Amino acid sequence: MLIAIALAFLAACGFASGNILIRIGTQYVPAPTATFFTVLVGAVMVCALAFSVNFDEIKTLPIEAYGWIALMGILAYPVARVLHHSAIRMVGATRAMPMTSLQPLMAFAIGFLILGERPNLLVSIGTPIIVAGLLLVVMPRRRSDSAGRPQIRKLGYLLAIGGGMAFVSRDAISRHVQGVLDLAPPFVLSGFALVIGGAILFAIIHRSVIDSIRNLPLRYVGICCLAGLLQGMAVASLFHAISRAPVTIVTPIYASQPIIALLLASLFLRELESLDWPLAVGTLLSVAGVILVILGAAA
Repeated sequence: MLIAIALAFLAACGFASGNILIRIGTQYVPAPTATFFTVLVGAVMVCALAFSVNFDEIKTLPIEAYGWIALMGILAYPVARVLHHSAIRMVGATRAMPMTSLQPLMAFAIGFLILGERPNLLVSIGTPIIVAGLLLVVMPRRRSDSAGRPQIRKLGYLLAIGGGMAFVSRDAISRHVQGVLDLAPPFVLSGFALVIGGAILFAIIHRSVIDSIRNLPLRYVGICCLAGLLQGMAVASLFHAISRAPVTIVTPIYASQPIIALLLASLFLRELESLDWPLAVGTLLSVAGVILVILGAAA
């Protein structure tokens, strides 16, 4: 269980740092195109690990596994990651990421109602505390926005919530495929899902990708690729964590990524992102909830 907790935190760090880079990159690169570059780099890295570690399992992978992997790839990349990166571009990383961290509540419901998981008392208390803290992070602020800004923010938040729902659905499927059906190891599952999701996304936006390579600053394309490297590491760590522990434990821990993102934003995005007291208080509540979940996991 402790290994699963460590892997979930590693996933949180990878997702948070990758999303900070996406905030920088999407200043000039469209969100769907940025998503493709992140998926491409992550797919190359994770598939290389899969073929080096699990080559024998790949040769005997059942047909059923490819169907589940395709479903996960579609949910995670043409859907969830595009929505999430679009939300980051609209409202910023420090606003979009907490909205996706409503995932613990979704994971709690899915794990309890569908997967038959029964989280203990500390996990049950910690999950809503995380959610309360993250809602405080995104509470409305008084500021002189332009006339269209509130609508843009509302849409960005809705996109972030939609991305979170798709991500947590993927996590539940991953837990079912690995923990119940035992069809594929984590590296194979995550790497092949990246490949299938990336291929579908490229088929949809290939013209935009080609135009980006020709016309956009390569520096920002490179930033998106670096984000993909970090997010690929995060996906592999997350799938390994899910293979070792219930989603009701893993998801709240790696959903602490907004806390890490706030710290990184205060260092690297001072001109694009701002910090205030509600953000700080919400972060502390989130940390308290994550600690309760860890104690519950170790009990």
